[in-house]
Amino acid sequence: MRALVAVIVCCLAGGARAEPRVIVVETRDAPVLPTLVPQVEVHASGRATVGAVVEREADPLTFAERATAMVAAGEAAIVVWLARVDGGYLVFAAGRWPGRALLELVRVDEALGASEIERTIALKVAGLLDVLLAAPSAPAGEARAALGGVRHGAANVGARWRIEVSGQLAREPHERGADPRTVVGIGRAWRRGGWTLAPSVAGYWQPSGAIDGATGRATVTEVGAAIAVEAARGPVFARPRVVLGALRAEGESGDGRAGRATLFAPYAGLEVGVRREISEAAALGVVAGGEVAWRHHELAVDDRVVVDVGRARLHVGVMLTVGL
Repeated sequence: MRALVAVIVCCLAGGARAEPRVIVVETRDAPVLPTLVPQVEVHASGRATVGAVVEREADPLTFAERATAMVAAGEAAIVVWLARVDGGYLVFAAGRWPGRALLELVRVDEALGASEIERTIALKVAGLLDVLLAAPSAPAGEARAALGGVRHGAANVGARWRIEVSGQLAREPHERGADPRTVVGIGRAWRRGGWTLAPSVAGYWQPSGAIDGATGRATVTEVGAAIAVEAARGPVFARPRVVLGALRAEGESGDGRAGRATLFAPYAGLEVGVRREISEAAALGVVAGGEVAWRHHELAVDDRVVVDVGRARLHVGVMLTVGL
C-alpha cells in the first residue's frame, strides 16, 4: 500500500515539474498592468503556472539575452516583457519555439487602455502555450506553421530598416518662390528606452519650371542628396542634416542670348516633425524645416544673373514611413 502511495506521489510530482512556467517581467518604461498575471492564468486554463518579476532597471530592448538565458536555465518556459514604442508597446516572448528563440509577439496601442492590453497579451500567451505543449508531439513543420502569424523579433530588437517618402512645398525668398519637392530616403533606426536614433540618406527632386527674372528667363530643376541623423522621443522628432543640391538651368537673357548653367549648392539644415503610426509597419507624419547655403548663389547666363538662388529656404510637407 505504501508503495502504491509512493508511486502516486511521484507521478503527481512529476506532473507538477512538467507543468510549464510563464514569467512576466516588468522592465524599464513598462506600463502598469495590475491584472496581467491573473488574465494569463485564466487564459492558460491551468496548463501553466504564471509569475511576475520586477526588473525596472533592465532595458527592454536589450533584455532578450537575459530572457533566453532564463529559458535555457529552466527558470521558465516562456518569458514575456514589453518595450515602449511610438504610440504603444511591443510585446516580446522568449521560449523554446521550433527554429527560433525570440518572438515579437504583438504590438499594442496604449490608447486601448490597461484592461484591453492585458486581455490581448493574455490571449497571445495562451496561443504560445498551445504551440509549446504541442511541439513535442507535433511535427516540426506544424509547430512552425502555428507560429507563422507571430513576427520573429530578433531582427527588430533595437534596430530596424525603414523607407520614407515625403511630398513637400519648398519656399525661397527670391525668383524661385514656392516649388514642389519629392523626397525618398532610407535609414536604420535604433531604439533605446524611449528614444529612437535614425541615421539616413535621401534623394530629392525639386522642379521650379520657368522663372521670369529682371534680366531674363530661365527653367530650373534641382536634384540633390541629403545625409541626416534623426533623434525622436515618442511621436516628435528632430533631424539635423547636410544637403548637396545640383541646380540645372536653361535660360535666355533679356537681349536674346541663351545658355545653360549648372550650380552645386551645399546646405546645412534642420527638420522637425510629428509621426503617428497607422499600422505595425507604417506611420504618417508632418515635417517642417529650413536650410541655409554655405554662401550666396546665383545662376548666370553669359555673365548676366538670371536667377538669384539666395542662401536660406524653408519647407513643409507630409511623409509616409514604412518599416522593413
